[in-house]
Amino acid sequence: MADLDIAGLTVPPGTRRRHEIELVELADGTKVSIPLDIINGGEPGPRLYLGAAIHGDEVDGVAILFRALADIDPARLRGSIVCVPVQHPLSFHADHRLPISQFMKSPLDQAPADAWTCFPGAADGNLAQILAATLFDMISKCDWAVDIHTPTRGGRYVPIAILPHPSLGEAHGRAEEMAHAFGSGWIMRTDSGFYVSDGILCVEATRAGVPCFTFETGEGGRLEEEVVDGGASYIQNVMKWLNMIDGDPIPAQQTYVMREFLGLRAQRGGLLFNRAKLGDLVKAGDTLCSIFNIYGDEVETIVAPEDGVFVRTTTLSTVSRGERAATLGLL
Repeated sequence: MADLDIAGLTVPPGTRRRHEIELVELADGTKVSIPLDIINGGEPGPRLYLGAAIHGDEVDGVAILFRALADIDPARLRGSIVCVPVQHPLSFHADHRLPISQFMKSPLDQAPADAWTCFPGAADGNLAQILAATLFDMISKCDWAVDIHTPTRGGRYVPIAILPHPSLGEAHGRAEEMAHAFGSGWIMRTDSGFYVSDGILCVEATRAGVPCFTFETGEGGRLEEEVVDGGASYIQNVMKWLNMIDGDPIPAQQTYVMREFLGLRAQRGGLLFNRAKLGDLVKAGDTLCSIFNIYGDEVETIVAPEDGVFVRTTTLSTVSRGERAATLGLL
């Protein structure tokens, strides 16, 4: 096993290092750095990239990574791990999807504002593009990658692995194999929607030959032990499947491979009551949620237009017309 040279750091075999790489200098001279946790195993094997919190309210992902890697013995690890627990430190500091202070200061100049959507980035671009380029430089030096997310506040996903666009050939096939080994029980394999758009981290990583998928779980701004434990076990499943650590992956009791997200939006405003449970299999015509006005009248019943899985629920107590009330995964 050789030294691992990445992000200006040399990590000898069988060792673990915490490191930082500078992202940007702020107006007052403050230097903002991206934290890294690098493990170079004592035996040969693949290099795995693990990233979380490219959106600042995705705190569950941070805990998932430190829990998944807590007991790794560098001397016995086969291969290496490049872990970025907080991919966007300015957003994390703001506890917001975006680095809101920078965006509000000059919104048009900061477009695109979401670094997750502008890979492979540009080293001479705006903040989002610089961040994407910095992360992509590390991702492209790896063999596999998992990008961990939660929905924003007010939404909640089942633990779902969302594959990149199926047109990406062999690397997409390997990403799909990894998603099955992941073992969460929900896989989205679609050719439509923003998750498979050009510029998305997992799409561009896979296009570059690094199989990757987007993992969504839990809810933004919430830290939940059950979500963290589940996510950590899925990450460990990937490491077992890659033969980086000992043991066999724990398979899901049931795996649903879906072909499309179907978002259902409120047509009336009011208080939102969920009727179906997250993860339920539903039939066309089943009630998903109800909307009541402030006087207690039920003004809308949202039903499933097709058979599917209730994969994302809205946890907001109120909705306005046009807001997403529920999302199905179509089988």
